[in-house]
Amino acid sequence: MKVCFITAQYPPLSRTYRRFQFARLLSEGGCDLEVVTHGNISKALRTFTNDTNLSSQSSWPVHRANTIPWYLTGEILFRLGLVACPYANWVQSATRAASKVVGPADVVCSVYPPLSNHIAAYRTAQRTGARLVLDFRDEYLGLSHGLRRRQASRWQARLLAAADLVSVATRAVADSFVQQGLPEDRIHLTENGYWEVPEMPEYPSTEKVKIVYVGAISGAQGPEILCAAMALLQRDDPQRAQRLEIEIFGPDNPYCRRVLQPSLVAGVSYGGYLPAGQVRDVLSAAHVGFLSLASAQYAYAVPGKLYDYIAHGRPVLASLPKGSAQALIQRDGIGLVADCGNARELAQRLAELVDPEVCRAFHDRVIDARPRHAAAPHFLSLAARIQAL
Repeated sequence: MKVCFITAQYPPLSRTYRRFQFARLLSEGGCDLEVVTHGNISKALRTFTNDTNLSSQSSWPVHRANTIPWYLTGEILFRLGLVACPYANWVQSATRAASKVVGPADVVCSVYPPLSNHIAAYRTAQRTGARLVLDFRDEYLGLSHGLRRRQASRWQARLLAAADLVSVATRAVADSFVQQGLPEDRIHLTENGYWEVPEMPEYPSTEKVKIVYVGAISGAQGPEILCAAMALLQRDDPQRAQRLEIEIFGPDNPYCRRVLQPSLVAGVSYGGYLPAGQVRDVLSAAHVGFLSLASAQYAYAVPGKLYDYIAHGRPVLASLPKGSAQALIQRDGIGLVADCGNARELAQRLAELVDPEVCRAFHDRVIDARPRHAAAPHFLSLAARIQAL
């Protein structure tokens, strides 16, 4: 059985390591895999850059479908509600490439985000008769507002009705789809996790407690709340604040320059985009990994960076809505959580982490919990389910 995996975002683009690992586990799970990806994706917003640490070499073919570039046009049209996805111009090229890969006995599998992946897979299935598998790493309809929500609602209903199998990252998304009428037997829970087990770095014994954030920088994460919390701690308890060192890593995009960088305070630095090959070294030197989601609309999500911290045995400090990620951290006892948007509560959590014994105790709990959070079993299970269609 041929499986065509459609993902606009793929190495060597930055922040696409998880897409490569998704493809790798489908292949290792027995799928005869071919990948269709964007051949000339726009970097105008600096959301993506090329990361030389991300190898695009693989044992499966990768087809890079080019399209007429429209740079910022897609983002503008999307925000106006005139197109369903900023990458809508790529759908036709992706569909054409995927339709050369699969036939009626095969499977086309796509991953959201972005929605264009699913639209291309849907159209490929219609054109070729291939079975359709849709994976939602994020919730779709609940993140759409205004004019875009009506269009999103139509697309989601169409996609769920056509899919032979729908894979979801969290139980919360699965429950939402069941409420929308999707039969439970067409849903596969494919939880996130860490992809590979790194050699366990020694836990730091430095006097200062180092906290790092490694990930996307946008309004969805709102990592600047860490700066606000540090400012409050410096005002209320400067001696404790001096024992903390915070570093934030992420792409230098418009949000970073407009929101994060003006928020930086003493003790908090911005280290720029961190290539994949340097993540291990940065986390090895840190005591704690920071995680944030800026709104209750992301309560369903468990961001991938949480699993990166777990893989490296690093306790978690988080600013999160009550939901999936907060429940995981508190259930396993692997860190401290403040409610999203509550800088004062986050400052209190920072003060608690000044005590090295507190950090060490959390570290020990992360080590105990780590075996439960590997991604491979979940994605190999999905590969087996795909082959059983």
